[in-house]
Amino acid sequence: MKKQTKLYTGVITLMSILTLAACSQEASPKDKLVTMKGDAITVSDFYKQAKDTTAGQQAMLTLVLDRVFEDQFGDKVSDKEVTTAYNEQVDAYGSNFSAALTSAGMTEETYKQQIRVEKLIEYAVEQAAKKEVTDESLQKAYETYTPEISAQVIKLDDEEKAKSTLEQVKAEGADFAKIAKENSTEETVDYKFDSSDNTLPTEVRDAAFKLKEGEISEVVQSTDITTYQPTYYIVKTTKKEAKNPDWKTYKKRLTETILNEKKADSSFQNKVIAAALEKANVKIKDQSFSNILSNYNTTESSSSSSDK
Repeated sequence: MKKQTKLYTGVITLMSILTLAACSQEASPKDKLVTMKGDAITVSDFYKQAKDTTAGQQAMLTLVLDRVFEDQFGDKVSDKEVTTAYNEQVDAYGSNFSAALTSAGMTEETYKQQIRVEKLIEYAVEQAAKKEVTDESLQKAYETYTPEISAQVIKLDDEEKAKSTLEQVKAEGADFAKIAKENSTEETVDYKFDSSDNTLPTEVRDAAFKLKEGEISEVVQSTDITTYQPTYYIVKTTKKEAKNPDWKTYKKRLTETILNEKKADSSFQNKVIAAALEKANVKIKDQSFSNILSNYNTTESSSSSSDK
């Protein structure tokens, strides 16, 4: 099953409206957006109404990030990459895609714009992460790294079923692989993974690493990340090798590990965004938006009209 990416409700749509209202060369604060008997709603009216809402705050933040990252990294993300990512989501949602777009208040164009902003930030974060890969950081990652092992895994949704299955696999002469295929809720039984892999829950991998070849774990409880329901695992480690004392043996994998950790670290991401904002000399001029950059620890996150 292809992974679906959340369509952020309304943000890009409102962003487009605010762009039209506030940034169009043809629009002015007094321009009428809606007319009625004896009254009219102007660009200024709409702006005052929208800017203090949560959606308005998000929209302005997205506008800022869009402009900053487009200026600094715009040539690093191609239209082809955006279209490919867009089509992947179309395939993932299938016949529900149009409804998902409508529910999120977006169009094909605005969703592609959202994807582009995300990819520009991803590029910047990845480039910054590469600078974190040094011999020192690689050796530190090596200290907690466990090389790839082979294991057979049974996944179950019911605790009592897991306990009875554990009794079966631990019985003398039991065929673990056969019992696994008959009882596991997953089609896959045989796995290969190291400590940097995330195919299986951390609890399951840790249990497998502690076992000797041929040993079987007790019931390992975890939580399904999609349903938040408890899940139960039984693991048998079938093959493991001693860790090579030369960290350079695993240099490629350790590099991947560091990069993935940095890219998944929200604090690191925020620092990268903060650096881009600082380079762009972003200054908040309207106090209504004074807090939109607070997550990025920039000197302008709480300042606005003081520098005019």
